[in-house]
Amino acid sequence: MDSRALRSRTALVDAAYRLASERDIDELTVTDVTAAAGISRDTFYRHASDPVDLVATALHAELAEALAAYLAMPATLVGAEPGTSVFAEPTRVFVQHVRAHAEIYRRSSRGGLSSRLRAVLTDAAEEVLSAHLRRHPEIVPASLAPLDEVSFAMTVAYAAGGTVAATEAWLVHGDLDDIDGAVRVVLATAPSWWLGLG
Repeated sequence: MDSRALRSRTALVDAAYRLASERDIDELTVTDVTAAAGISRDTFYRHASDPVDLVATALHAELAEALAAYLAMPATLVGAEPGTSVFAEPTRVFVQHVRAHAEIYRRSSRGGLSSRLRAVLTDAAEEVLSAHLRRHPEIVPASLAPLDEVSFAMTVAYAAGGTVAATEAWLVHGDLDDIDGAVRVVLATAPSWWLGLG
């Protein structure tokens, strides 16, 4: 992306983030975003199909970049510290991302995450979990082993869905300054065979 296009995209994303933190993301219009960014509609459509697409794509890219280090999980099953999980740090990164954009994630006419924003979080969680499970098929309980393609997808979807649901409950009901508490609950409620505690 050339520097001019990057400046336009940054202005659009900044404006969309600001507006989405003030009202339901589904209520945003292209006119709202372009007016706030000082960018033409034609330029907007070079970057996104609609405001939800713009916000969701930007959030997804931001979270994926933050989690990139964990997509190649270390060979060990245990965390750096005894008694910690390999998922402690990626879970912290995940929760911190949600906390940083809490006002955007909270805004929904239905009182929960919009389907597109839920997909941002679910996709990121599934990517980390899939990478780990592919590296460590030996952690799969005997009752599930060996995982075929469908079982693998179901297992990852279940774990990712639980992570997202727990994070959403924290977003709605919890103390958003208590990152440690949120991480502790997500890890404590995950199936123990996933965690590789040392």
